[in-house]
Amino acid sequence: MSGDQLKKDSLNVFQTIALSVAIMGPSASIAITAGMIGSQVGSSVPLVFLVSLLIVGCVAVSIVKLNQTFPSAGSVYYFVEKTLGRRAGFISGWLIVLAYLVLGVSCIMVSCTYLQILLSIFGVAIHWLFIGLFLMGLIFALAHKDAETSTWVMLLIEIVSMGLILLVAGIILVNSQKTAGLSMVPFTLGDNNLSSLGYASVFGFLAFAGFEGASALGDESKNPKATIPLAITSGIIITGIFYVLVSYVQVIGFGLTTEGMAAFTGSNSPLSDLIAKYLGTEFSIVMLLCMSVSFFTSTLGCVNAGARVLFTMSRDGMLSPALGRIHAKNNTPYVGLNVFVAAITMMIVVSFSLEAIKLAGYAAITGTLALLLAYIFTSIGAMVYFYKNRSWRGVRLIMPAGAIIALALIIFVNIYPVPVFPQNLFTYGVIIWLGIGIILSRNQADAIVSAPTTSENESNLS
Repeated sequence: MSGDQLKKDSLNVFQTIALSVAIMGPSASIAITAGMIGSQVGSSVPLVFLVSLLIVGCVAVSIVKLNQTFPSAGSVYYFVEKTLGRRAGFISGWLIVLAYLVLGVSCIMVSCTYLQILLSIFGVAIHWLFIGLFLMGLIFALAHKDAETSTWVMLLIEIVSMGLILLVAGIILVNSQKTAGLSMVPFTLGDNNLSSLGYASVFGFLAFAGFEGASALGDESKNPKATIPLAITSGIIITGIFYVLVSYVQVIGFGLTTEGMAAFTGSNSPLSDLIAKYLGTEFSIVMLLCMSVSFFTSTLGCVNAGARVLFTMSRDGMLSPALGRIHAKNNTPYVGLNVFVAAITMMIVVSFSLEAIKLAGYAAITGTLALLLAYIFTSIGAMVYFYKNRSWRGVRLIMPAGAIIALALIIFVNIYPVPVFPQNLFTYGVIIWLGIGIILSRNQADAIVSAPTTSENESNLS
Protein backbone atom coordinates (compact mmCIF):
# COMPACT_ATOMS: atom_id res chain seq x y z
CA MET A 1 0.00 0.00 0.00
CA SER A 2 1.09 3.59 -0.40
CA GLY A 3 0.04 6.97 0.86
CA ASP A 4 0.56 10.41 -0.60
CA GLN A 5 2.55 12.29 2.05
CA LEU A 6 6.05 12.09 3.46
CA LYS A 7 6.25 11.80 7.25
CA LYS A 8 5.89 15.29 8.70
CA ASP A 9 8.06 16.63 11.56
CA SER A 10 10.01 13.38 11.86
CA LEU A 11 13.62 14.60 11.57
CA ASN A 12 15.55 16.79 14.01
CA VAL A 13 18.34 19.19 13.05
CA PHE A 14 21.09 16.58 13.38
CA GLN A 15 19.29 14.14 11.12
CA THR A 16 18.69 16.95 8.64
CA ILE A 17 22.38 17.88 8.68
CA ALA A 18 23.14 14.21 8.07
CA LEU A 19 21.79 14.22 4.51
CA SER A 20 23.87 17.19 3.36
CA VAL A 21 26.99 15.90 5.09
CA ALA A 22 26.45 12.37 3.77
CA ILE A 23 26.18 13.51 0.15
CA MET A 24 29.29 15.66 0.51
CA GLY A 25 31.04 12.77 2.28
CA PRO A 26 33.82 14.92 3.77
CA SER A 27 36.07 12.08 4.92
CA ALA A 28 35.77 10.40 1.53
CA SER A 29 35.93 13.57 -0.58
CA ILE A 30 39.10 14.90 1.02
CA ALA A 31 40.78 11.55 0.40
CA ILE A 32 40.40 11.81 -3.36
CA THR A 33 39.79 15.44 -4.39
CA ALA A 34 42.92 16.84 -2.72
CA GLY A 35 45.11 14.83 -5.08
CA MET A 36 43.01 15.89 -8.08
CA ILE A 37 43.41 19.54 -7.12
CA GLY A 38 47.12 19.06 -6.42
CA SER A 39 47.67 17.72 -9.93
CA GLN A 40 46.44 21.11 -11.23
CA VAL A 41 47.83 23.63 -8.74
CA GLY A 42 50.59 21.83 -6.85
CA SER A 43 50.85 22.89 -3.20
CA SER A 44 48.03 25.48 -3.44
CA VAL A 45 45.36 22.90 -2.57
CA PRO A 46 44.18 24.58 0.67
CA LEU A 47 43.80 27.85 -1.24
CA VAL A 48 41.52 26.16 -3.79
CA PHE A 49 39.40 24.70 -0.99
CA LEU A 50 39.21 28.12 0.66
CA VAL A 51 38.10 29.76 -2.61
CA SER A 52 35.59 26.95 -3.19
CA LEU A 53 34.23 27.47 0.33
CA LEU A 54 33.68 31.17 -0.37
CA ILE A 55 31.89 30.42 -3.66
CA VAL A 56 29.73 27.76 -2.00
CA GLY A 57 28.90 30.27 0.72
CA CYS A 58 27.67 32.75 -1.89
CA VAL A 59 25.50 30.05 -3.51
CA ALA A 60 24.21 28.98 -0.11
CA VAL A 61 22.85 32.46 0.61
CA SER A 62 20.15 31.97 -2.03
CA ILE A 63 19.38 28.37 -1.05
CA VAL A 64 19.15 29.21 2.66
CA LYS A 65 16.82 32.14 2.00
CA LEU A 66 14.62 30.04 -0.30
CA ASN A 67 14.39 27.32 2.34
CA GLN A 68 13.25 29.94 4.82
CA THR A 69 10.56 31.05 2.39
CA PHE A 70 9.14 27.78 1.03
CA PRO A 71 10.83 24.54 2.13
CA SER A 72 9.97 21.49 0.06
CA ALA A 73 11.17 17.98 -0.71
CA GLY A 74 11.81 19.24 -4.24
CA SER A 75 14.92 21.18 -3.18
CA VAL A 76 16.32 23.41 -5.95
CA TYR A 77 13.74 22.15 -8.46
CA TYR A 78 10.91 23.55 -6.35
CA PHE A 79 12.76 26.80 -5.62
CA VAL A 80 13.36 27.51 -9.30
CA GLU A 81 9.80 26.53 -10.22
CA LYS A 82 8.40 29.04 -7.75
CA THR A 83 10.76 31.86 -8.68
CA LEU A 84 11.30 31.47 -12.45
CA GLY A 85 8.32 29.36 -13.51
CA ARG A 86 7.52 25.78 -14.45
CA ARG A 87 9.85 25.49 -17.45
CA ALA A 88 12.90 26.68 -15.53
CA GLY A 89 11.81 24.52 -12.59
CA PHE A 90 11.65 21.43 -14.77
CA ILE A 91 15.10 22.15 -16.23
CA SER A 92 16.67 22.59 -12.80
CA GLY A 93 14.99 19.40 -11.59
CA TRP A 94 16.20 17.61 -14.71
CA LEU A 95 19.76 18.75 -13.91
CA ILE A 96 19.67 17.94 -10.21
CA VAL A 97 18.37 14.43 -10.90
CA LEU A 98 21.30 13.85 -13.27
CA ALA A 99 23.69 15.25 -10.68
CA TYR A 100 22.49 12.99 -7.86
CA LEU A 101 22.41 10.01 -10.21
CA VAL A 102 25.95 10.24 -11.58
CA LEU A 103 27.41 11.39 -8.25
CA GLY A 104 25.85 8.28 -6.74
CA VAL A 105 27.53 6.20 -9.45
CA SER A 106 30.86 7.91 -8.80
CA CYS A 107 30.74 7.35 -5.06
CA ILE A 108 29.74 3.70 -5.24
CA MET A 109 32.55 3.00 -7.72
CA VAL A 110 35.15 4.58 -5.45
CA SER A 111 33.76 2.59 -2.54
CA CYS A 112 34.07 -0.57 -4.64
CA THR A 113 37.66 0.28 -5.54
CA TYR A 114 38.73 0.84 -1.94
CA LEU A 115 36.99 -2.31 -0.75
CA GLN A 116 38.63 -4.26 -3.58
CA ILE A 117 42.03 -3.00 -2.41
CA LEU A 118 41.21 -3.96 1.18
CA LEU A 119 40.17 -7.47 0.20
CA SER A 120 43.30 -7.91 -1.90
CA ILE A 121 45.41 -7.11 1.17
CA PHE A 122 43.89 -10.18 2.80
CA GLY A 123 44.41 -12.29 -0.30
CA VAL A 124 40.84 -12.10 -1.64
CA ALA A 125 40.59 -11.28 -5.34
CA ILE A 126 37.15 -10.22 -6.52
CA HIS A 127 35.88 -8.04 -9.36
CA TRP A 128 34.61 -4.65 -8.22
CA LEU A 129 31.24 -5.29 -9.91
CA PHE A 130 30.28 -7.96 -7.37
CA ILE A 131 31.17 -5.62 -4.53
CA GLY A 132 29.04 -2.94 -6.18
CA LEU A 133 26.02 -5.21 -6.49
CA PHE A 134 26.31 -6.14 -2.82
CA LEU A 135 26.55 -2.48 -1.78
CA MET A 136 23.57 -1.49 -3.92
CA GLY A 137 21.58 -4.22 -2.20
CA LEU A 138 22.43 -2.63 1.16
CA ILE A 139 21.49 0.81 -0.15
CA PHE A 140 18.17 -0.56 -1.38
CA ALA A 141 17.42 -1.92 2.11
CA LEU A 142 18.53 1.20 4.02
CA ALA A 143 16.86 3.70 1.69
CA HIS A 144 13.51 1.96 2.10
CA LYS A 145 13.71 2.24 5.87
CA ASP A 146 12.10 5.27 7.47
CA ALA A 147 14.10 8.47 7.05
CA GLU A 148 15.01 8.58 10.75
CA THR A 149 16.97 5.31 10.48
CA SER A 150 18.90 6.08 7.30
CA THR A 151 19.86 9.62 8.40
CA TRP A 152 21.22 8.42 11.75
CA VAL A 153 23.27 5.74 10.00
CA MET A 154 24.75 8.31 7.61
CA LEU A 155 25.53 10.80 10.39
CA LEU A 156 27.24 8.30 12.71
CA ILE A 157 29.44 6.93 9.93
CA GLU A 158 30.64 10.41 8.95
CA ILE A 159 31.31 11.45 12.57
CA VAL A 160 33.54 8.41 13.12
CA SER A 161 35.37 8.81 9.81
CA MET A 162 35.97 12.55 10.19
CA GLY A 163 37.09 12.06 13.78
CA LEU A 164 39.74 9.52 12.77
CA ILE A 165 41.02 11.74 9.98
CA LEU A 166 41.29 14.73 12.33
CA LEU A 167 43.23 12.54 14.77
CA VAL A 168 45.66 11.63 12.00
CA ALA A 169 45.91 15.30 10.97
CA GLY A 170 46.86 16.28 14.49
CA ILE A 171 49.57 13.63 14.65
CA ILE A 172 51.03 14.74 11.32
CA LEU A 173 51.08 18.40 12.37
CA VAL A 174 52.87 17.49 15.60
CA ASN A 175 55.46 15.58 13.59
CA SER A 176 55.72 18.17 10.83
CA GLN A 177 59.45 18.58 11.51
CA LYS A 178 59.94 15.39 9.49
CA THR A 179 59.05 17.40 6.37
CA ALA A 180 59.60 21.08 5.56
CA GLY A 181 57.68 22.22 8.64
CA LEU A 182 54.68 24.52 8.81
CA SER A 183 54.34 27.09 6.05
CA MET A 184 51.85 29.54 4.53
CA VAL A 185 52.94 28.61 0.99
CA PRO A 186 49.87 26.33 0.43
CA PHE A 187 47.65 29.41 0.81
CA THR A 188 49.39 31.32 -2.00
CA LEU A 189 48.99 31.15 -5.79
CA GLY A 190 52.61 30.22 -6.32
CA ASP A 191 53.22 29.62 -10.02
CA ASN A 192 49.50 29.21 -10.77
CA ASN A 193 47.25 31.61 -12.65
CA LEU A 194 43.53 32.28 -12.41
CA SER A 195 42.81 29.81 -15.22
CA SER A 196 44.45 26.88 -13.44
CA LEU A 197 42.79 27.97 -10.20
CA GLY A 198 39.40 27.99 -11.96
CA TYR A 199 39.94 24.54 -13.46
CA ALA A 200 40.99 23.13 -10.10
CA SER A 201 37.97 24.75 -8.43
CA VAL A 202 35.64 22.26 -10.11
CA PHE A 203 37.29 19.58 -7.98
CA GLY A 204 37.04 21.83 -4.94
CA PHE A 205 33.37 22.33 -5.70
CA LEU A 206 33.05 18.56 -6.16
CA ALA A 207 34.00 18.14 -2.52
CA PHE A 208 31.03 20.34 -1.54
CA ALA A 209 28.65 18.78 -4.09
CA GLY A 210 25.32 18.06 -2.46
CA PHE A 211 25.63 20.64 0.34
CA GLU A 212 22.01 21.58 -0.43
CA GLY A 213 20.89 17.97 0.15
CA ALA A 214 19.09 18.85 3.39
CA SER A 215 16.66 20.89 1.27
CA ALA A 216 15.14 17.60 0.08
CA LEU A 217 13.90 17.03 3.64
CA GLY A 218 11.66 20.10 3.59
CA ASP A 219 8.54 17.98 4.07
CA GLU A 220 10.01 15.81 6.84
CA SER A 221 12.11 18.09 9.07
CA LYS A 222 10.81 19.63 12.26
CA ASN A 223 10.34 23.38 11.77
CA PRO A 224 11.98 23.22 8.32
CA LYS A 225 12.18 26.98 7.82
CA ALA A 226 14.67 27.11 10.69
CA THR A 227 16.11 23.59 10.73
CA ILE A 228 17.14 23.29 7.08
CA PRO A 229 18.95 26.67 6.84
CA LEU A 230 20.78 25.81 10.07
CA ALA A 231 21.66 22.36 8.71
CA ILE A 232 22.99 23.72 5.42
CA THR A 233 24.95 26.57 6.99
CA SER A 234 26.54 24.48 9.74
CA GLY A 235 27.28 21.66 7.31
CA ILE A 236 29.14 24.01 4.94
CA ILE A 237 31.14 25.69 7.73
CA ILE A 238 32.16 22.44 9.45
CA THR A 239 32.99 20.69 6.20
CA GLY A 240 34.84 23.71 4.77
CA ILE A 241 37.09 24.04 7.82
CA PHE A 242 37.69 20.28 7.68
CA TYR A 243 38.72 20.44 4.00
CA VAL A 244 41.07 23.38 4.43
CA LEU A 245 42.75 21.85 7.48
CA VAL A 246 43.13 18.30 6.17
CA SER A 247 44.27 19.40 2.70
CA TYR A 248 46.89 21.60 4.38
CA VAL A 249 48.05 18.65 6.43
CA GLN A 250 48.33 16.50 3.31
CA VAL A 251 50.51 19.07 1.54
CA ILE A 252 52.70 19.61 4.59
CA GLY A 253 52.81 15.88 5.30
CA PHE A 254 54.24 15.04 1.88
CA GLY A 255 56.53 18.06 2.06
CA LEU A 256 56.80 21.19 -0.05
CA THR A 257 59.81 19.85 -1.93
CA THR A 258 59.64 18.84 -5.58
CA GLU A 259 59.84 15.19 -4.60
CA GLY A 260 57.11 15.61 -1.99
CA MET A 261 54.70 17.29 -4.40
CA ALA A 262 55.41 14.66 -7.05
CA ALA A 263 54.52 11.92 -4.55
CA PHE A 264 51.38 13.81 -3.49
CA THR A 265 50.03 14.49 -6.97
CA GLY A 266 51.04 11.06 -8.28
CA SER A 267 49.15 9.12 -5.62
CA ASN A 268 45.69 7.63 -6.24
CA SER A 269 44.98 7.89 -2.51
CA PRO A 270 47.33 10.48 -0.97
CA LEU A 271 45.64 10.47 2.42
CA SER A 272 46.03 6.69 2.76
CA ASP A 273 49.66 6.90 1.68
CA LEU A 274 50.27 9.67 4.19
CA ILE A 275 48.68 7.65 6.99
CA ALA A 276 50.84 4.66 6.12
CA LYS A 277 53.91 6.90 6.15
CA TYR A 278 53.26 8.38 9.58
CA LEU A 279 51.23 5.72 11.40
CA GLY A 280 51.90 2.45 9.62
CA THR A 281 50.06 0.20 7.19
CA GLU A 282 47.66 -1.16 9.80
CA PHE A 283 46.08 2.25 10.46
CA SER A 284 46.01 2.91 6.74
CA ILE A 285 43.84 -0.18 6.33
CA VAL A 286 41.41 1.14 8.93
CA MET A 287 41.19 4.47 7.11
CA LEU A 288 40.59 2.74 3.78
CA LEU A 289 37.62 1.00 5.35
CA CYS A 290 36.30 4.28 6.77
CA MET A 291 36.61 6.02 3.41
CA SER A 292 34.91 3.10 1.66
CA VAL A 293 31.98 3.33 4.03
CA SER A 294 31.88 7.13 3.67
CA PHE A 295 31.57 6.85 -0.13
CA PHE A 296 28.86 4.25 0.44
CA THR A 297 26.86 6.69 2.59
CA SER A 298 27.33 9.39 -0.06
CA THR A 299 25.57 7.13 -2.56
CA LEU A 300 22.83 6.48 -0.01
CA GLY A 301 22.45 10.24 0.44
CA CYS A 302 22.21 10.82 -3.31
CA VAL A 303 19.53 8.14 -3.62
CA ASN A 304 17.49 9.61 -0.76
CA ALA A 305 17.71 13.19 -2.03
CA GLY A 306 17.16 12.31 -5.68
CA ALA A 307 14.09 10.20 -4.95
CA ARG A 308 12.51 13.10 -3.09
CA VAL A 309 13.10 15.45 -6.02
CA LEU A 310 11.41 12.93 -8.32
CA PHE A 311 8.56 12.69 -5.80
CA THR A 312 7.99 16.45 -5.79
CA MET A 313 8.21 16.76 -9.57
CA SER A 314 5.66 13.97 -9.86
CA ARG A 315 3.41 15.59 -7.26
CA ASP A 316 3.51 18.81 -9.28
CA GLY A 317 2.52 16.99 -12.47
CA MET A 318 5.96 17.21 -14.08
CA LEU A 319 6.65 13.47 -14.14
CA SER A 320 4.78 10.17 -14.00
CA PRO A 321 2.25 9.98 -11.12
CA ALA A 322 3.83 6.67 -10.08
CA LEU A 323 6.90 8.54 -8.79
CA GLY A 324 4.67 10.33 -6.28
CA ARG A 325 3.73 7.16 -4.41
CA ILE A 326 4.66 6.90 -0.73
CA HIS A 327 5.15 3.68 1.22
CA ALA A 328 2.33 3.38 3.76
CA LYS A 329 4.52 1.99 6.55
CA ASN A 330 7.85 3.78 6.14
CA ASN A 331 6.56 7.01 4.55
CA THR A 332 9.32 6.91 1.92
CA PRO A 333 9.01 7.73 -1.82
CA TYR A 334 9.65 4.09 -2.63
CA VAL A 335 9.06 4.28 -6.39
CA GLY A 336 11.61 7.07 -6.78
CA LEU A 337 14.03 5.16 -4.57
CA ASN A 338 13.60 2.07 -6.75
CA VAL A 339 14.25 4.13 -9.89
CA PHE A 340 17.48 5.56 -8.49
CA VAL A 341 18.77 2.23 -7.18
CA ALA A 342 17.93 0.50 -10.47
CA ALA A 343 19.55 3.24 -12.58
CA ILE A 344 22.78 3.29 -10.56
CA THR A 345 22.93 -0.51 -10.56
CA MET A 346 22.42 -0.61 -14.32
CA MET A 347 25.22 1.92 -14.85
CA ILE A 348 27.75 -0.04 -12.82
CA VAL A 349 26.73 -3.30 -14.53
CA VAL A 350 27.27 -1.95 -18.05
CA SER A 351 30.64 -0.52 -16.91
CA PHE A 352 31.97 -3.82 -15.53
CA SER A 353 34.81 -3.99 -18.08
CA LEU A 354 36.15 -0.51 -17.21
CA GLU A 355 38.42 0.68 -14.43
CA ALA A 356 36.08 1.78 -11.66
CA ILE A 357 38.21 4.55 -10.20
CA LYS A 358 38.70 6.32 -13.56
CA LEU A 359 35.04 6.12 -14.45
CA ALA A 360 34.22 7.45 -10.98
CA GLY A 361 36.29 10.55 -11.72
CA TYR A 362 34.51 11.24 -15.01
CA ALA A 363 31.11 10.68 -13.39
CA ALA A 364 32.04 13.06 -10.58
CA ILE A 365 32.91 15.84 -13.04
CA THR A 366 29.64 15.22 -14.90
CA GLY A 367 27.60 15.45 -11.70
CA THR A 368 29.40 18.55 -10.50
CA LEU A 369 28.86 20.42 -13.78
CA ALA A 370 25.15 19.53 -13.65
CA LEU A 371 25.01 20.82 -10.08
CA LEU A 372 26.74 24.06 -11.05
CA LEU A 373 24.09 24.71 -13.70
CA ALA A 374 21.31 23.95 -11.21
CA TYR A 375 22.91 26.33 -8.69
CA ILE A 376 23.01 29.08 -11.32
CA PHE A 377 19.27 28.66 -11.96
CA THR A 378 18.65 28.77 -8.21
CA SER A 379 20.74 31.90 -7.64
CA ILE A 380 19.04 33.71 -10.54
CA GLY A 381 15.63 32.66 -9.23
CA ALA A 382 16.42 33.92 -5.75
CA MET A 383 17.63 37.28 -7.04
CA VAL A 384 14.53 37.75 -9.21
CA TYR A 385 12.04 36.64 -6.57
CA PHE A 386 13.42 38.58 -3.62
CA TYR A 387 14.08 41.70 -5.68
CA LYS A 388 10.49 41.72 -6.89
CA ASN A 389 9.28 41.23 -3.33
CA ARG A 390 11.56 44.03 -2.10
CA SER A 391 13.39 41.67 0.27
CA TRP A 392 16.78 42.14 -1.37
CA ARG A 393 18.31 45.40 -2.50
CA GLY A 394 21.83 46.67 -3.11
CA VAL A 395 24.50 44.82 -1.19
CA ARG A 396 22.27 41.80 -0.51
CA LEU A 397 22.29 41.05 -4.23
CA ILE A 398 26.07 40.99 -4.45
CA MET A 399 26.63 37.50 -3.04
CA PRO A 400 24.20 35.61 -5.33
CA ALA A 401 25.39 37.71 -8.27
CA GLY A 402 28.98 36.87 -7.40
CA ALA A 403 28.01 33.21 -7.14
CA ILE A 404 26.52 33.24 -10.66
CA ILE A 405 29.64 34.82 -12.14
CA ALA A 406 31.99 32.44 -10.33
CA LEU A 407 29.96 29.35 -11.26
CA ALA A 408 29.76 30.45 -14.90
CA LEU A 409 33.53 30.95 -15.02
CA ILE A 410 34.19 27.51 -13.51
CA ILE A 411 31.90 25.92 -16.10
CA PHE A 412 33.53 27.86 -18.94
CA VAL A 413 37.11 26.85 -18.12
CA ASN A 414 35.98 23.22 -17.94
CA ILE A 415 34.26 23.12 -21.34
CA TYR A 416 36.60 25.41 -23.31
CA PRO A 417 39.04 24.57 -24.66
CA VAL A 418 37.55 21.17 -25.41
CA PRO A 419 38.64 18.62 -22.77
CA VAL A 420 40.68 15.62 -23.91
CA PHE A 421 39.03 12.28 -24.70
CA PRO A 422 37.18 10.67 -22.94
CA GLN A 423 36.48 13.51 -20.49
CA ASN A 424 34.97 15.54 -23.33
CA LEU A 425 32.26 12.89 -23.77
CA PHE A 426 31.12 13.31 -20.16
CA THR A 427 31.48 17.09 -20.11
CA TYR A 428 29.49 17.70 -23.25
CA GLY A 429 27.08 14.98 -22.22
CA VAL A 430 25.84 17.46 -19.59
CA ILE A 431 25.17 20.02 -22.35
CA ILE A 432 23.22 17.42 -24.33
CA TRP A 433 21.26 16.51 -21.19
CA LEU A 434 20.49 20.19 -20.63
CA GLY A 435 19.29 20.53 -24.22
CA ILE A 436 16.96 17.55 -23.84
CA GLY A 437 15.62 19.07 -20.63
CA ILE A 438 14.90 22.37 -22.37
CA ILE A 439 12.94 20.55 -25.08
CA LEU A 440 11.00 18.44 -22.59
CA SER A 441 10.32 21.41 -20.34
CA ARG A 442 8.17 23.08 -22.98
CA ASN A 443 6.04 19.98 -23.42
CA GLN A 444 5.68 19.52 -19.67
CA ALA A 445 4.82 23.17 -19.02
CA ASP A 446 2.28 23.26 -21.85
CA ALA A 447 0.65 20.06 -20.60
CA ILE A 448 0.08 21.37 -17.09
CA VAL A 449 -0.19 25.10 -17.67
CA SER A 450 -3.57 25.21 -15.98
CA ALA A 451 -2.90 22.51 -13.37
CA PRO A 452 -2.29 23.69 -9.78
CA THR A 453 0.47 22.15 -7.69
CA THR A 454 -0.49 20.15 -4.61
CA SER A 455 2.31 21.36 -2.39
CA GLU A 456 1.27 22.52 1.03
CA ASN A 457 3.88 25.25 0.77
CA GLU A 458 1.95 27.15 -1.88
CA SER A 459 0.53 29.47 0.72
CA ASN A 460 4.00 30.75 1.50
CA LEU A 461 4.16 32.50 -1.85
CA SER A 462 1.42 34.95 -1.10
